[in-house]
Amino acid sequence: MDELVLRPRPRSRFPAANLALFLATLATTLWAGFTLSPLAPLGPTLGRVLEGGLPFAGALVAILFTHEMGHYVLARRHRVDTTLPYFIPVPFGAGTLGAVIRIRSALPSRKATLEIGAAGPIAGFLVAVPLLVWGLAHSEVHQVAAGVAGSTVASPLDALRAWMDGRELFGPDTGVRVYGDSLVTWAAQRLVWGTLPAGHEVFVHPVGFAAWLGLLVTSLNLVPMGQLDGGHVLYALLGRRGARVGSEVVSAGLLVAGLTLSWNWLFWWLLTRFLIGARHPPPLRDEPLSPGRRALAVATLLLFVVTFVPVPISL
Repeated sequence: MDELVLRPRPRSRFPAANLALFLATLATTLWAGFTLSPLAPLGPTLGRVLEGGLPFAGALVAILFTHEMGHYVLARRHRVDTTLPYFIPVPFGAGTLGAVIRIRSALPSRKATLEIGAAGPIAGFLVAVPLLVWGLAHSEVHQVAAGVAGSTVASPLDALRAWMDGRELFGPDTGVRVYGDSLVTWAAQRLVWGTLPAGHEVFVHPVGFAAWLGLLVTSLNLVPMGQLDGGHVLYALLGRRGARVGSEVVSAGLLVAGLTLSWNWLFWWLLTRFLIGARHPPPLRDEPLSPGRRALAVATLLLFVVTFVPVPISL
């Protein structure tokens, strides 16, 4: 007779690394927000850093946290072994490179692949849009001089044209950075401010800037290739062969965008092509999606279209 052995359920380890990285990201985004605030010239004190940095840090971390927890909750719902989010703090720029979760077991089906992949961007988007509208409503409009951005070349193609024409590649550094619009940010600005007078720009409130960054992160993750969120959605929709072909087409499109539109997309192409790759591991059950789930997949890919920023940052 077989002997029945009862093994105790493994105890969950305290997520010390996750918590430490989260707290570090709060600190770095607080500092980033402070440097963007009017209080920065007065010098850093604890009170000033909190007052100046909290609006930006709170909004950005809320968007990123919601995005990652969307993945986490749906992964747990489908009984997929996954970690809590690992935030990535950095001591420059916005103070963070986002957050990631690790999936430690195979995805059970294309339905699960879709729902886990789509949940993060959709959740983050639903938090980012109200913050964007609030931030724009608390922003200011000022007149700016022509050619306010220091760079005269947005892409390698522009650089080649400037070199052939004998023009300077970079103008004087005005200290002003111009951030591009997606369909969502353009529509939100029109909703709040209407049509701006010629020569005027919106100087965005830190909460609005955090929302802009959150939507950019959404767009980057929704690029439909490989194991990005958009790649999960594409695989669930088209299956293994269709997703592989689609990923290669999208990768080529990113390269074209990087060469003709913005250096930003060239960097993202290099990262996705050589570090992330175009392949997606198959789920355990590779059955087609139901019509309702197919509609969800198409809607999620359309979310990439409306959050795509042709020229994210002009320096």
